[in-house]
Order: sequence, then C-alpha cells, then structure tokens
Amino acid sequence: MSVKVNLPPGCSGFDCKDGTKYTANRPGGSVTMSDRHAAAVNGGQYGDLGLVSAKGAQSFGTKVTMFCDQCNRKWNAWNLECPRCGTETHEI
Repeated sequence: MSVKVNLPPGCSGFDCKDGTKYTANRPGGSVTMSDRHAAAVNGGQYGDLGLVSAKGAQSFGTKVTMFCDQCNRKWNAWNLECPRCGTETHEI
C-alpha cells in the first residue's frame, strides 16, 4: 500500500536511507511513498515537529451544501456567507 505525503513549501521530495528517492512534480507538491518509508517519515524529526505527515488523508463530509449564486460555487455547511465574495449563501 502507499501513502500520499504533502510536502512543505520549497521541498521537492525525499531521499531515503536505502537510496529510494521520491520527487514531486513541483516544490511544495506531494509524493506517494510506500508504507515503510511513510512510517520512517512520521518517526523522523520532520514528522515529530509536524512539518510533514505521512498518515494519509483524512476528510469528513456533511449532507448540507451551501451555494453562492454570485461566485457559482459550492461551500461547506457552516459557510453562511461566501468566503470569496462575502455574499449570503443558501442551501442546495
């Protein structure tokens, strides 16, 4: 299995002790690494400091979607006004 790791700004990848290299398409992007390398990242100094996390993505969803007519964009249930333009949103 593999884990997606988001890199901090300016970081272009990881060079592991065993010689494996993970390189992002752009600095600050993301790389997909093996579970054993992800465990090493989490246990290393950057994982301990919270600069990099290789624990995988976590997300949650709500049943309500708010919509901004002016921006034509969907927002989360708690966005009673549009974060982009400030107009009131409505439930869809």
